[in-house]
Amino acid sequence: MKNNRARGFTLIEILLVAGLVGIIASAALAPLVVTVRSLEEAQARWGRRHNARDAADAMYRDLRLALSNPLFPSVKIIHEENLTTDADDRLLIWSAAPKYEGKSAGVVVYRVLPDDSFSDEAPGLYRWVICGQPSLHARSGDVFGAGSADVPEPMDIDPDDLEAKDGELILSAARGLRFYFPRGGEWEQEEYEGGIPEILRAEILLGEGSYVRTERFVNAQE
Repeated sequence: MKNNRARGFTLIEILLVAGLVGIIASAALAPLVVTVRSLEEAQARWGRRHNARDAADAMYRDLRLALSNPLFPSVKIIHEENLTTDADDRLLIWSAAPKYEGKSAGVVVYRVLPDDSFSDEAPGLYRWVICGQPSLHARSGDVFGAGSADVPEPMDIDPDDLEAKDGELILSAARGLRFYFPRGGEWEQEEYEGGIPEILRAEILLGEGSYVRTERFVNAQE
């Protein structure tokens, strides 16, 4: 007698087909996954550089508003090195910029706090504004005089004494900061004290790569 029942698929055949479909799908999707990851990485890099540009804009804006004072420097760059990096420069500016933030003129400080596992402070580039710093040689209503010879000048602030909670984190991706001056056709990293320099190059080190910005100041006081 003839058997007219339709023959179904065995479990092995179903598993084999499912495996083949999975392999084909993986091969087809692999380029798409790589493309998506590349786009995400490119977007992250663009975001870091875009944020670094904003941070550099803030530094140079504060520099352009530096106030001239015959008794202490308007701009100070402190060059520091440690065992892991030479990108530990600090920038101090006696600036009118805080006036546009509803404060008096004062000292603006930029410094990168490192990623320290023993500290609760978030790493990155910080901006501090210190107003009302006592001075023996006050020449405006923005600072007040004092009678003791032990009172430091405003620009004698030690950036190492500043705490993250008192500043503003303006670039969390920053891992270092360098400043350069043109010397003999080369860019030299060095310390500086004086008025607004004619030319200044800033390099902000990021997690990957760096952002470099060079500015010339028409109101240079050097």
